[in-house]
Amino acid sequence: MRFRLLGELEVRVDGRPAEIRRPRLRGLLTALLTDLNKVVPADVLAERIWGERLPVNPRNALYSYVSRLRTALGEATVAQRSGGYLLTADPEAVDLHVFLRLLGEAAAAGEDEEKAGLLTRALALWTGEPFAGLDTPWFANLRETLENRRFAARLDLADVRLRGDRAGELIPELTALAEAHPFDERLRGQVMLALHRGGRQGAALREYDRMRRLLAEELGTDPGAALRRVHEQILHGDPRPAPVVARPVPHQLPAAPSSFVGRDELLAVLDHAGEAAGPVVISAIGGAGGIGKTWLALHWAAGKLDEFPDGQLYVNLRGFDPVAEPMPVSVAVRGFLHALGVDGAAVPPDPDAQLALYRSLLAGKRVLVVLDNAAGTDQVVPLLPGSPACRVVVTSRHRLGALVATHGARPVSLDVLSAPEARELLARHVGRDRLDAEAGTVDELIRLCAGLPLALGIVAARVATAPELPLRLLAEELADHSARLDGLDTGEAGLSLRTVFSWSTRQLAPGAATAFGLLALAPGPDIGLPAAAALAGLPAAATRTVLRTLENAHLLTRGANGRYRMHDLVRLYATEEAVRTLPKSARDDALRRVTDFYLQTSWHGHVALEPIGRPIRVGSPLSGTEALRFADRDEALRWFTAEHACLTAATELAVERAWHTQVWQLAWLMNEYRSRQGRLAEREAAARHALTAAERLGDVSAQLAAHRIFASASIFAGRAEVALESLPGALALAERAGDRLHQAYLHYVLAGAEEYHSGDYHAERAHVERALALIEPDDDPRFYVKVLDLIGFCHLQSGDRLEARQWLDRAVTAARKYRDLDGEAHAVGNLGYVALRDGAWTAAIEHFERAVEVLRTIGNVRHATFFLVSLGDCYRAVGRQADAHRVLHDALDRYRTNPEGARRKELEACLLALSP
Repeated sequence: MRFRLLGELEVRVDGRPAEIRRPRLRGLLTALLTDLNKVVPADVLAERIWGERLPVNPRNALYSYVSRLRTALGEATVAQRSGGYLLTADPEAVDLHVFLRLLGEAAAAGEDEEKAGLLTRALALWTGEPFAGLDTPWFANLRETLENRRFAARLDLADVRLRGDRAGELIPELTALAEAHPFDERLRGQVMLALHRGGRQGAALREYDRMRRLLAEELGTDPGAALRRVHEQILHGDPRPAPVVARPVPHQLPAAPSSFVGRDELLAVLDHAGEAAGPVVISAIGGAGGIGKTWLALHWAAGKLDEFPDGQLYVNLRGFDPVAEPMPVSVAVRGFLHALGVDGAAVPPDPDAQLALYRSLLAGKRVLVVLDNAAGTDQVVPLLPGSPACRVVVTSRHRLGALVATHGARPVSLDVLSAPEARELLARHVGRDRLDAEAGTVDELIRLCAGLPLALGIVAARVATAPELPLRLLAEELADHSARLDGLDTGEAGLSLRTVFSWSTRQLAPGAATAFGLLALAPGPDIGLPAAAALAGLPAAATRTVLRTLENAHLLTRGANGRYRMHDLVRLYATEEAVRTLPKSARDDALRRVTDFYLQTSWHGHVALEPIGRPIRVGSPLSGTEALRFADRDEALRWFTAEHACLTAATELAVERAWHTQVWQLAWLMNEYRSRQGRLAEREAAARHALTAAERLGDVSAQLAAHRIFASASIFAGRAEVALESLPGALALAERAGDRLHQAYLHYVLAGAEEYHSGDYHAERAHVERALALIEPDDDPRFYVKVLDLIGFCHLQSGDRLEARQWLDRAVTAARKYRDLDGEAHAVGNLGYVALRDGAWTAAIEHFERAVEVLRTIGNVRHATFFLVSLGDCYRAVGRQADAHRVLHDALDRYRTNPEGARRKELEACLLALSP
């Protein structure tokens, strides 16, 4: 099997040509051949083949093309591996790999004759333009890279032949080549040598003069030192001028950090960054101050020096320097020109001409350019070389989205170190023995540093410079929330978290700086855009712009779920800044707005979950607050789930600030969601806060509502006696207030307390029948269905199955009338228990299956799990063992995931049903 890529694609299998006509199939084969005998990830292949015009399902399309390619080449040639595909063949059967091998051997050859032979063989492999018809950015990039290698090989061969006796024969070839590459000084020097050695000294000097004028007119510069030396030697009649001397090879990279740890995945991303589309390959490494951007760049670069034989350029652009302004592009490019061997006098005065010269010097070269600490895209773009063989690595605290959009940059964002990586970093500084001696304290230090490399480095520096300081004392110092940033300060600007964070914030516009402080004060671990808009008192569009600014500065991160979060230490610094720079009234107003947003939106969410219930009344939204509304129950469930931690934190904030109305109303509005999800601990804690807040308000209606949810939460948390103690007083309060509906609610809760406390179903039924007598169906249709359902359940527990079925059928009928899916499903599930008592296994299964399906659909997973256990028992009774194990394991997994959602008897029933 043989493959030709350096010209029109040709494949021969067993000596016969293989037909591969479709462009995408040819692209797939070429993409695999370039990484011969290596696994190429599927997403990399897709990007190579389709570029930005990906099909709807790239992996399926790729699989289809791979199948066709295997048919054409043979099943064993192309194999699927984890995450990608592998093409196996002898590299000597692929002209591209032979070409690259011959170039390497030529570079190492000592004798001119051997070098010339190797280069001639390499160049003879080319029969035309490679990858013709394949037009994705990756193929265009690869094509240009190979053309540059071919061009360099032709110049290397010309150097060898110019040292021979027939240099004049090169004049036509080199002259034609120079016309195609008019600014290449090395090639122009070869033309001059060929003319001179062919006896045409005058023509050689005129060639130099022509080059000098061209450089002056087009680039505003003079010929370089090497070309000037050729001119001088020809001018003085030296019969054997030396070949053009190559410019110096720059090695500007700072030393790689010796204590670098981890980051294996990011290093792999940098390795594959060469696959990025665009005219130049860029890895934009972003991250907050102290996250380790420069360390990552330098560590990766240190292992890649052999891949860039033409040198490495480095500049600190000072984008976030504590004292100096960002470096002007003109200063950076002059430094690069000097490193590339351009004499000071030869540097053109015009900035555009300097950049043009810089790009000309890098044309066809393989140079690594590290642009560290960039302020923004505008500072980076002028310094991008035009040669696709060069690699550029940019570090910045900004995301440089414009660089990604306009130049195909591959963004690489850093996160904090993992606990093992953090421990390894400390060990390299202070030694493993000391860490092992105080292992528990070390774990606490790592937690307090929150994985931030700079914070860990500061801790390591303090430990290393004060060996007598016990780690315990340092941990105690950092554990003090108010003094933690003081503890992460060595007294030097670069080793103080406050100072490093300030470098990022000092360039923020006033609106972004204000939002930065307010976001730190917001309740909860993260925040969504609508809540952030309420916090800032801005429209959503304006808030999105501000958040994007903070995100681009890496002061805020946005997760895959679209929510925004601050690193713990950044948040600590932002809190200090908010207290220092924002008036107390502005901070208070922002927190009131965001709490009101959570309250107002929870009201709409509760209504979506309980569309036929009786929600409490809440006040009008505050100015600057715009509540969300939900199209259906599923949307509301998703919102409650995403915001639960923030809603809990908002309730705690309201407790702390004595916003009593918000406390009890938030607890009430979250009660149904928490009940359905089995979040019993949070439900009980919030209800306890609600009761305290309502009593302090002196609002009777609020007290009755709070008593109701507190008693109910206590029952399902396994403390029915607490409900029995508190409910009689609450019921008396409702009677004095003449609140008939709340009397009914409280009797219903008392019924449940009797069941869970002592299993007294007669007392339970008495209470629930009293509740029924106090209400009309339209008072609260959802509650009316629950009352009918519970009366039926009480009759079932008393052994009166006929009466139970009648009441439960009434509950189902009422639920359907009022479109109460939850109530209907629960009553249907209880009808399953009636059928179970009758021994009607098939009917019981039908009831339980229907109840579970509906309850899962509407998000009431807690009740669905109750019925799953009984459904599994029924499956076992009728011999459906596989189904029984499936549903019982589903129930057990639910109980293990959230044990608070299971009463002991349900859990014991589940385990018993699963036992042999």
